[in-house]
Amino acid sequence: MAVAFPSIEPTSRSFTAPKWPTSGITAQSGVTTRRLWGSRPSQAQLSLSFDNISDSNAALIAQAYNAAKGATTDLTLPSALFAGASSTLTTWLDGSATGAGLKWFFSEEPPTFESAGTPGRSNVRVALVAELRL
Repeated sequence: MAVAFPSIEPTSRSFTAPKWPTSGITAQSGVTTRRLWGSRPSQAQLSLSFDNISDSNAALIAQAYNAAKGATTDLTLPSALFAGASSTLTTWLDGSATGAGLKWFFSEEPPTFESAGTPGRSNVRVALVAELRL
């Protein structure tokens, strides 16, 4: 069962589209051949920054990471994560544009938390990855 990521609007986000499983080889003559190894892309990445948020909101992110047991349980992403993006771009950000059935997970790296310099405020960095999983 998916874990709900907290509905907190990020300060910034960085998205890398899913990649197709390919490999290539360049022959001695210089001719390159590429091979497609699957029918769906995966491994999209979404990096989120939450600057100067309350420690209680930071704790919600830590709780979601704990509930998901790191990178093992998929996440339900709230629309707040895509605030400001057009509906066309949002379909890429949430993984539905590819029709690949991607599921979002925390990456292998856990979220990082640092003091924002004001008591009760934190800066949080989160890395998510979209994968094809059964």
